[in-house]
Amino acid sequence: MMVKVMRPIFQPEGDSKFVLYPYWIFHLKLFYKRLGRSDRVLDYYVYVDLYRLGAERGDGFIELYEWDVDERQVMEPLVDYEEAKIKAFESAIHWGNIKIISWWLPRIEIVREAMAYKVFWVFERDGEKFVMDSLDGKEFRLRDLTRIERRPTCRGLRCR
Repeated sequence: MMVKVMRPIFQPEGDSKFVLYPYWIFHLKLFYKRLGRSDRVLDYYVYVDLYRLGAERGDGFIELYEWDVDERQVMEPLVDYEEAKIKAFESAIHWGNIKIISWWLPRIEIVREAMAYKVFWVFERDGEKFVMDSLDGKEFRLRDLTRIERRPTCRGLRCR
């Protein structure tokens, strides 16, 4: 299966496996009309997480590679294109309204878009499994990510 992958910056030393996490990436142009002042045009790059429906602003459109991977390494998106686009537009409007004072909402144009995957490396160190984010290099213990916290049982008069 051929997929687009965000260029990994960090990778653990030694043997590692990976999981691909889905994103929609958008480069948007925001066109603001302003009374008594010149109109403004802003570029906005946004990465929409297709699991949590979160949006992160970027500095640019990250370089993408084509990888041929086993489909078991690819996480299926839970959010469709339309939901991701709406989230990207909401994020852009919120950011733009902080930067520009205007009576009107901006006209938004999609310059470039791509569905791509972020690489999360899975590796073992000292007998313990870790997950590493390929873009910022942060490492997390796999058992901490999969641990299920149980609510403490309540005993006493105030419990429901």
